[in-house]
Amino acid sequence: MTRLQLARTAVFVAFAIQGLTFASLITRLESIATKLDLSAGDVFVVLGITTAVGAVGSVVSGHLASRIGSAATLSLMLAGASLTAVAPAFAPTMVTLLVLNGVYGFFLGGVDAAMNMQGTATQDAYGRPLMNGFHAMWSAAAVLGAIYATVTIALGVPLGLDMIPIALIGLAANLATFRLLLPPEAVDAAEKRPSGTLRPKPPLPWLPLLLVAVPTFAMWFIDSAASAWGGIYVVDGLGAAAAVAPAIYAAYQLVLLAIRLPGDRLVARFGPERVIRTGGIVGVGALVLIVVAPHWSVAAVGFAILGGSLAMVPPQSFVAAAHISPDNAEDAIARVNLANYAGYLAAASLIAAVAELFGERSMFVIPLAISVLIPLMAGRFATRPAARSEGKESPSVS
Repeated sequence: MTRLQLARTAVFVAFAIQGLTFASLITRLESIATKLDLSAGDVFVVLGITTAVGAVGSVVSGHLASRIGSAATLSLMLAGASLTAVAPAFAPTMVTLLVLNGVYGFFLGGVDAAMNMQGTATQDAYGRPLMNGFHAMWSAAAVLGAIYATVTIALGVPLGLDMIPIALIGLAANLATFRLLLPPEAVDAAEKRPSGTLRPKPPLPWLPLLLVAVPTFAMWFIDSAASAWGGIYVVDGLGAAAAVAPAIYAAYQLVLLAIRLPGDRLVARFGPERVIRTGGIVGVGALVLIVVAPHWSVAAVGFAILGGSLAMVPPQSFVAAAHISPDNAEDAIARVNLANYAGYLAAASLIAAVAELFGERSMFVIPLAISVLIPLMAGRFATRPAARSEGKESPSVS
């Protein structure tokens, strides 16, 4: 394999570690809430702390990557995420849970930003769409994490102990591949900018970044609703058994994965704007189905469709951000990634409030209202991929 192909493999591994670890933890939220007797308001506080600190981690990751490179930043943040993901399940009290989730959230945000920096640079080095494939790997690993959670919950494996194998897998995979990631000079070459992480940079263009961040925020708001609240919705709102909660998340991620697998080809053929607008329209319909579902099985179909409809937004948002300002690609990605945590934080607060005031059955009315932003603002993703530098090696395998 060429050096560039090895870097692509390492990015795949990073996305896999993040997806597996995150899904393994988030699908245990209902079990942790039951163990500590948390109300919907308590769950909001936990998610709020995690996402707020995650935003800090994303910004720190951007600054760190500008100094030591996104490869070193990614490896450090991945190791931290693997180590700290185990602790929340052992939390004996609400206060302890807040602290432990906050620490994990910091590394979660750092990984999200750094892995997309590496992914975008690798795509630009190849000169063709790759980001959907990287995010497909995240989804595949998330499905495995959700299935693992379903099995361990059904078998009665104690909370916390079931996360230890996930942490060990993440640490081992990170150790095996971190040297294969693109070093700073290769990232500079991919983005066609002068080499040197401390080079002078023009100011970030905030308005174009903000316009990309708005539909990205909408996607992450809906994703937060599906990931963190979908299980609670079907169990407490529609009367499903507790083991159904992680299965709902698995269905959501499985269809999301199925759409992301051919995603790079779809983007190459139809362009990101058309692909995202079509998915956004389908997502509105899926949320209608979830809101009016008379039974949890109908809602499960809605969640599965919803996952597919949102699949293309995250990878294309990071590509759009990086190409708005290639000289500031790392900082641009880190800033747009804040829409991730803003969406999660807003969803945590608003959905918790709706659940407290109107009951769990009304949880997904607000996500439905917000979903229309995605098809309406799909044009913000219509950025031109960076062309391949002349003389750059052409990978022999895709």
